Amino acid sequence: MNASTQTHAMPDPPETETPRRSLSPAGFVARLLAAMAATAITIGFCLKAANLNTISEPGVVMTLPDRIGDFTGRKEVMSESEKRILPGDTEILRKRYTNSFGDQITCSIVLSGGEKRSIHRPEICLPSQGWILGAGGKISVPLASGRTLEVTDLNLSRQAEIQPGVFRPIRSQFLYWFVGKDITTSDHMVRILRTSWDRVYHKINHRWAYVLVTSLVGDSLREGGMTDEQTLKMLEKFIRDIVPFFQKSEMPPETRGS
Repeated sequence: MNASTQTHAMPDPPETETPRRSLSPAGFVARLLAAMAATAITIGFCLKAANLNTISEPGVVMTLPDRIGDFTGRKEVMSESEKRILPGDTEILRKRYTNSFGDQITCSIVLSGGEKRSIHRPEICLPSQGWILGAGGKISVPLASGRTLEVTDLNLSRQAEIQPGVFRPIRSQFLYWFVGKDITTSDHMVRILRTSWDRVYHKINHRWAYVLVTSLVGDSLREGGMTDEQTLKMLEKFIRDIVPFFQKSEMPPETRGS
């Protein structure tokens, strides 16, 4: 091979070790303190999480009056399907109220037990019952105490068989909210978040109640019946009048019970 064209491999550069940085005393103390803080937080969380299975007292009493203004109530029993679906320790109280004009309002309280599947968003089950969910929203109901109760309003509609083979569209105003220990909310997500937060940081395991007040819209049933707006106003007044009978935050202390 011609010397002028011969190539020589260049030797690899010698490997050099990356010098290890020694931890300064200040850095060591900082890391030690961080580790101690993490340990303290973990221990604190565990201590706060103790006895989380203890159920707090509910924010309602399971009673509904026989009369509200011109309305007379009649108790309704839990249906067979509700008995099959809901946990055995779920309590349900329901009354159907009727006034002298034939208007009807149904008021129900569903009180959860140890299991939480008793309580759910009604938007989940109503479509399975044939209801179509319309444009709803939040409504603020002024109470006699001066406080305001926020409820969720669902505008419902469906086809109903008023006589064999004859169907007509009917509408319903459906208002609901949730009651825990010293808290009410109309928002399902707020209820979930408060459940988790209060269990860990306040050792409160809410026994939530789900309250609903609903009525069919009169003019979808008969000529000259109440409109949606009139039905909604009727329900707002009904809520204002009936809440002090079962919601502890609105009851006199001597009548709250446990």
